[in-house]
Amino acid sequence: MQSPATTVDEYLAELPEDRREAIDMIRGVILKHLPKGYEQWMK
Repeated sequence: MQSPATTVDEYLAELPEDRREAIDMIRGVILKHLPKGYEQWMK
């Protein structure tokens, strides 16, 4: 799926609600365990 979103939050906002809930849960776990200095971004 291609998206014009430039941020992770914009991309997530475009997802259908059922997908967004699942991705938000997974994203939360990943962000919680990222080492300091790492950040999320869109390529």
